[in-house]
This record gives sequence, C-alpha cells and structure tokens, in this order.
Amino acid sequence: MISAETRSVGIFFLLLVFIFVVFSFLHDQFLTSRNITTLLKHASVSAMFALGTTFVVVVGHFDISFPMVSSLAGMTTSFLIAQEIHVIPSIFVGLAVGVIFGLINGVAVGMMKLPDIVTTIGTGALSWGFAWIYSGGAYIWENVLTSGILEINDADIVGIPFPVVLLLSLYFIAFLILHRSRHGRGFYATGDNRVAATFSGVNTKYYIVAAFVFCALTTSLGAIMSNASQGSGSVRVGLVFLLPAYAPIFLGNAVFRKTTIHGTFLASMFIATMLSGFTLMEVPYYYRDLIIGIVLVLALTLSTDIVLKGRTAKRST
Repeated sequence: MISAETRSVGIFFLLLVFIFVVFSFLHDQFLTSRNITTLLKHASVSAMFALGTTFVVVVGHFDISFPMVSSLAGMTTSFLIAQEIHVIPSIFVGLAVGVIFGLINGVAVGMMKLPDIVTTIGTGALSWGFAWIYSGGAYIWENVLTSGILEINDADIVGIPFPVVLLLSLYFIAFLILHRSRHGRGFYATGDNRVAATFSGVNTKYYIVAAFVFCALTTSLGAIMSNASQGSGSVRVGLVFLLPAYAPIFLGNAVFRKTTIHGTFLASMFIATMLSGFTLMEVPYYYRDLIIGIVLVLALTLSTDIVLKGRTAKRST
C-alpha cells in the first residue's frame, strides 16, 4: 500500500510536470538548458532562505528579522571585499555577523521567553540600521567584480552550477538532522508541545536557539550568494525573500501534513518554476507577487485546517 508521504511526493512531481508542460507550450525558451540553469540558480537562493526558516517554524516560532539580518551579512561581506580583503574570510565574517544576530534571537526567545514576532522585529530593525552604515544605503561595487566571488557563483561541478550543489548539500544535511537523527525528534517535540518535551528530558531552549542560529546562517549565505550573482552589495538584498521563504514552508506543510525538509524543497522548486515561466512571459513583478501571495494564503488555510483536525482527533482519543 502506498504511504501518505509517497502520495504527497507524487502530487508535487505531478504538479511540477504539469507546470513544465504548460510553460513549454506557452514559451519555446522555457525548456532550454540555459533557462533551466537560470531557474535552478535562482531557486537555490530562495530555497536557502526557506531552509533555515523551516527549522524556526518546526520549533513553533517565526523569525521576521532574517531579511534584514541577511542584508547586514551581505553588506558586511561586500564591504570587506571593497577593502581588498580576500573573498573567503570576507564571506565567513559576513556569516558570523548573521549568526550573532541569530544567537541573539534564539537566546531572547528560547531562554528569556520573549515573544518571537516582537523580538525579531526589533533585532531586524537593529541589523537593518547597521547594514546602512557601510555605504549609506548605496550599492557596493568596489573590487567585487575582481574579488573572485563571481567565479564562486558561476562555478560548476560536473556540469551542475555550484549554488545548486551547495543547496542540495545543505538540504541533505538538514534532512539527516531533522528526519534521521534524535536531534530531529527534539526539534519536533519542542514545536509540538514544549512543556511535555521539557518533562521528557528535551532541552527545548537549546533547540530554539539552534533553530534561530541555523536560520540566520542559511539566510545570510543566501543573501551573499544573491549579491554574488548581481555583482554588487545591496542593502536591500534580503528584503525580497520574506514571502518566498515562508510560502514553500506552508505549501509543503499543506501537502505533507507537517513541516518537512523535503516538503520545503519541493515547494521551493514548484514556486521557482512558476516564477521562471512568468518571467519569460514578461508578466509584471507585482502579478508574480500576487500569485505567490495567493499560494501562501491557500497553503496557510489548508495547513490550519489540517492542524485543527489533528488537534480535534487527539482530543477525541
């Protein structure tokens, strides 16, 4: 008998095939190798943002700060590159800055029990202010084109773009942690019922802090990769990823009946495919945002319905 999870994966693949077929008929360039490569590279950035945010949602919280924190990480990296510091340590310093803010969020929410929305709005505003200090909000171009960061973005491994290889590696590691280890059970237990998890010996504070730190790390990396693809440092680089980060999570939740790594990944590919088709057809950006918003609202509605049904079933047993 086919399991529910297998059926869910099948549904996603059928949706992807359907979208590919529709756009291939609507535009003859959709199935070209160039467009597929571009689609995957763009999807790798948005999917990085969704990956880290998935862990925060699993532990039962929300992070509103990651667009601004990731912008700070990206601007830090670009500023250091402009000062002729080697690209590799510049990237690591940028990631470290993002992780520091992730740690602040985790400690404030997990240990001090402050409300997640208000706290992350505050830390986001703080990091946003720091991001503007580097250039006053202007783009940073100096040394970026010659630093080697473009070569990192444009590199490929056995014909696969490096950003895609990096994304697949991160998702594989995250899948092993969340779905194939005892730590994964700790993340889920923290989000399902923190009191019961605490009495069961689960260090819920640790998992909340870890979730926020991992979110800051992957979203900061996503912002750095986005800047690399554009060839400049932008103070607004992370702002456009708030909706694309949460939409795949809840879409995957609606299909798989729970928040999962593979659900987020498949939903990210689904949304990226739609956006690629709309871009080729020259659909205005505000219509693309409208469609993603509709997908998110529908996914939230389905997810909420599933959660309520699950709670009702638990009460009746």
